[in-house]
Amino acid sequence: MASSGPSIRVATETDARAIRELIRQAQLNPRDLDWRRFLVAEEAGQVVACVQVRAHRGGSRELVSAAVERTRRGRGIGRAIAEAAIAREVVRPLYLYTESGTEVFWAKLGFRAIEGSSVPRDLRMTVLMARVAAVVFTLVMRRRYRIVTMQRDG
Repeated sequence: MASSGPSIRVATETDARAIRELIRQAQLNPRDLDWRRFLVAEEAGQVVACVQVRAHRGGSRELVSAAVERTRRGRGIGRAIAEAAIAREVVRPLYLYTESGTEVFWAKLGFRAIEGSSVPRDLRMTVLMARVAAVVFTLVMRRRYRIVTMQRDG
């Protein structure tokens, strides 16, 4: 019988190491990885994707740490786990920031690019730090890297 894909579930403490490894592999910011906020996708007993929603002090909520194991990308796992995280969130709007190369992916999930005062005050410093890092990355790697802040209302 063929598998219908990975199962998506709330992370447990035993998933913490796999989550950190996925974040490292995806070269995402490893700051504030609290397994209690994560959903994971599991396939054949292995965690193959993760995502968390982080609450900021001012009340805004940010979808972060979305990662899929390298060999399983392109199979819809990222979309499935992101949709599951979005569906669990009752607080709207939901925000994220991403590299411009993935903006189209997030737009298909209902996010739209925002700038300036549309970015919540409690998220601005995080976005600013990401943009500074992107400038450094662009200079070091000689590859244009741009951060886009996005919002999903419904």
